[in-house]
Amino acid sequence: MGFLFHLGLLSALVAVVAMAFDYLTGYLGAYKDNTVQSGKMREGLWHKGGFLGIMLLSVLVEIGTEVLKHDLADIGMESIAGQIPYVPALAAMSFIIFWIEVNSIAENLCVLNPELKKLSFMKRLKEHDPAAADMTVEIEDECAVGAEGSE
Repeated sequence: MGFLFHLGLLSALVAVVAMAFDYLTGYLGAYKDNTVQSGKMREGLWHKGGFLGIMLLSVLVEIGTEVLKHDLADIGMESIAGQIPYVPALAAMSFIIFWIEVNSIAENLCVLNPELKKLSFMKRLKEHDPAAADMTVEIEDECAVGAEGSE
């Protein structure tokens, strides 16, 4: 687990700092626009909690893989254990979460300073609309029914 595991922990720390900065800049943008709503803040925290859950699951995948390799080696299956690669799941998930947060922070900064929208790389971002509906992805009813096997 060595170096790559520690790289994953560092990546996770960077992602968590980005989540906190996103929350702060989102609050400041809402405060500037007089649109602070505790419900939206709670929803944002739930989303951050989901990201933390994915990061924890990634750690469990990494640890589980290493335990499996160790157990296989203990029962004399070193050749199989040696073929199982290290899975840098935490670093990968932290990287993805970090870039999601970077985009959100950029949107929030455009709310705080509209002049930033003139920068070429910021023009690619959609206009921030504090009144927009929540962008939470939901499963369609017919998909949910089919998944349960009740059809």
